[in-house]
Amino acid sequence: MTKNISILFAFILGVGVFNTWSQNKKQPNVIIILTDDQGSVDMNCYGATDLHTPNMDNLAQTGVRFTQFYVAAPVCSPSRASMLTGLNPHEAGLPGNASSQAGHRGMPTEKITIAEVMKENGYQTAHIGKWHIGYTPETRPLGQGFDYSFGHMGGCIDNYSHFFYWNGPNRHDLWENGKEVWHDGEYFGDLMAEKADEYIVNHKDKPFFMYYAINMPHYPLQPKAQWREHYKEMDMPRRD
Repeated sequence: MTKNISILFAFILGVGVFNTWSQNKKQPNVIIILTDDQGSVDMNCYGATDLHTPNMDNLAQTGVRFTQFYVAAPVCSPSRASMLTGLNPHEAGLPGNASSQAGHRGMPTEKITIAEVMKENGYQTAHIGKWHIGYTPETRPLGQGFDYSFGHMGGCIDNYSHFFYWNGPNRHDLWENGKEVWHDGEYFGDLMAEKADEYIVNHKDKPFFMYYAINMPHYPLQPKAQWREHYKEMDMPRRD
């Protein structure tokens, strides 16, 4: 997750020009793409030779590629809380992982998130993908500055059933705007992309901020058939 903090710093540098954007009425759309547990050298542009990462390499080639950066914590929840608030995990109120069970609070609502700042500056805000920083109505995305949310609230889900199978009992964890939704058998990575595409198309007339929190390559390791074939000669677990 370390590389994604670089995106945060780039965003923070841009906050200072909000007034200029407002005056010129050219507020850019902002999308933060956060992958889950991806190694900092797992892209070709950072040295990987055994993986196929043309889309991420293109982002690096056409944007800014950072070579030195720091992550606030080595696990999911505190690093996400820090990224969304700009605070260290303790100051953000989430020094460890939040619960993956509904009804458990996470990051305190008094903490100000990027989404809340963006809304104050005329942006529409969307969360798509993994959340894992609170599982009560007030600490889910809609309570933390997001107008729209689609994804899972806990630490991980099966990509096809969308159930959380760890630390039982098994429980379904897929939500859209605070309501449980069912997409049995549909690959979660594809669902995220579809929802992101829909949001961009439907909200193109006003500036938007999207937090696109991909749940992979965090376990469970569940590649689609085309990638199982593509990497079939590679050793496990890197193959998946």
